[in-house]
Amino acid sequence: MKLFQTTIGRILAVVVLICLLPAMYISWQRNQVETRARTVEMVYDYDNILSRAAVERTTVDDLFALYRKSGITSLALYDETATKLVSRGDARVMSGSAMHNAALDNPEIRDDCVYIQPSATDTDHVIFNELKNAVRDNFRPQDIRELTVNGTDTIEVRADYQAFIETPLGIFPSRVKAAASHGFYVVLRPKNNPEAGKVAIDDFLKAVDASPKVSAVIFTGKDVLGFSHNRYNPYLSEELNKRHIPVVLIEAQNQLGFEPQQGILDMAREDGYRNVRLYAMSKDELIKLSPEEASSRFYISDIERNIRMNLFPSYKDAQAGMTLSETNASYINDVKDRLIHHGFHIGKASIMDPYYPSPVLRAVVMLGAAALGTMALLLIIPSLTRFGFWIFGAGVILTQGLYWGTHSHSVMALQLLALVTEICTPVIVVSLFMDYCFAKKEEAYVHYGLVRIFAEAVVVLWVSGMAVLLCANYVSALLGDITFLLEVQYFRGVKLTFVLPVLLISFVYIQKFKVLGHRITNDRDFVSFVKEFCNIPIKMGILILMGILALTGIIFVGRSGNNGAPVPGFEVAFRRYLEAVMYARPREKEFLFGHPAVFMALVSYYRKWPELLHFLFILAFTIGQGSMIETFAHMRSPFILSLVRGLDGLAAGTGIMVLALLAVAVLLRITKFFGGRYGKE
Repeated sequence: MKLFQTTIGRILAVVVLICLLPAMYISWQRNQVETRARTVEMVYDYDNILSRAAVERTTVDDLFALYRKSGITSLALYDETATKLVSRGDARVMSGSAMHNAALDNPEIRDDCVYIQPSATDTDHVIFNELKNAVRDNFRPQDIRELTVNGTDTIEVRADYQAFIETPLGIFPSRVKAAASHGFYVVLRPKNNPEAGKVAIDDFLKAVDASPKVSAVIFTGKDVLGFSHNRYNPYLSEELNKRHIPVVLIEAQNQLGFEPQQGILDMAREDGYRNVRLYAMSKDELIKLSPEEASSRFYISDIERNIRMNLFPSYKDAQAGMTLSETNASYINDVKDRLIHHGFHIGKASIMDPYYPSPVLRAVVMLGAAALGTMALLLIIPSLTRFGFWIFGAGVILTQGLYWGTHSHSVMALQLLALVTEICTPVIVVSLFMDYCFAKKEEAYVHYGLVRIFAEAVVVLWVSGMAVLLCANYVSALLGDITFLLEVQYFRGVKLTFVLPVLLISFVYIQKFKVLGHRITNDRDFVSFVKEFCNIPIKMGILILMGILALTGIIFVGRSGNNGAPVPGFEVAFRRYLEAVMYARPREKEFLFGHPAVFMALVSYYRKWPELLHFLFILAFTIGQGSMIETFAHMRSPFILSLVRGLDGLAAGTGIMVLALLAVAVLLRITKFFGGRYGKE
């Protein structure tokens, strides 16, 4: 704690505390934005419902009632194809050879063409006329001919039959009206035709205007509607904005950013980021999961990642005793019930306010983050304390200059300082903890029993944890605007936040405690330590220990981030249990690993256990503190959920610490007993 006996140390501490106030205020504002957006839209495929009615020997109305009761609020409509129209009986589409047979060898029929006629049910030709317009928009005029065959209006298209029947023909207004008539919202899923341009957009807008119950647009494919020749067309954004219809951003499978669609981020920017985040699961992924696990995936996405729209796939096979529709409705209903129990609403998706904090307040928060970074640097390298003012000043000038420069540079400055805060906060907290241990060692060795050490560990854990949660407001405020909340922009450097604090604390540790018989107080000591460390005789036991540590490190880093190593089944079950009994499931690395290490670090140091054990417990404690603040780097997660997750972790960690106390007490009894027996012999 020598740093805080210096002028620069005290100034930095005051700056951190003062700047914490606007950081907490911005976090409060962010929480208000997130709290106002707690309605989840539940979407299911309209055609799936229609196709199951005949198979399951029930009516379409009964299936709509089943899905409405399960929580479905909206029906997804995709582009029509000739295959869909024929399967539903909405039109007749035949190849030239088939048409020859039907037309009794009419000489006007050609084998290299496709022929379209209205179905018997389309008496007013509504669908046929929409189909005719779609064909005109998707094919060249010279490839289209209208004729009458055996008294029936017919459209001839010069095209390959197999290719034609799967060609997207747009969304028909009549279909939008039909879907809305069942009492659901309608979510439109158009696919782009780069050659159609504005014509395709205008046709799509006719479908949008067919019903006031159109709630959102989710693009299908690799680009947005109207994207052509590497160019985004703002016309569609302008028209959807006039109608207050949001464009949906599909969360990427790795949960970082969105599925790549050319033009989607341009549209989001044009919309003022009045967008909705959607979670979708592929059918191939769904069939690998039980209905219980599938519902958990959707539920967790909604509460933990600000997802406000769920697009539910269908199972391929029914569960025992249920139809396929009942199987799908069952897992969807479970999602609905859990969301309502968690305080969410089911309906039209909430759109977050396009929130941006005050630039001035954010600049003040940046000062505090720069002070945190400077403080950590001086704790890591105490010899730099005499240059502390210069270091702090340089950091402020650099980050403020970037922030008040161009927009791209301002984002860079915010991301940089958020990374600095993530890395430096656990370093500062654990460094102060080590100073605390060092100051009390001799007194504790003489006077403290295990229960006293346990009580002290609980206090240390909660004081440290609350300090970390307070500093987490810096991360929340620095990244607390709508672009980060939607994850258009996101925190960078997750792996570094796990690795660097451990490395930096290791460097601090060898300066504070004796390693290999001496402490490192200057450059010469460090060089001497490196030489002595490199000359340590390697024995089989050391190799095994190093292997265990290496494996632990690989698992620790590999399990971090969005593309982490796979989670075993028993751990998934344990996580689901925690999600059921707690508001926010804490991370295992915190309450099972990092938090109990506080008690073990105190015991090992006060009882003069081997230095290596104390060092490893210090590293574990660092990992726990780093994990707590790293949670707040996931800006898609609501602030209050991240905060409660940290508190739940501290509570659970305290409980595990009780088990650690009992284990140590038993271990000491056993070693004392066998040590005494060995002495008698």
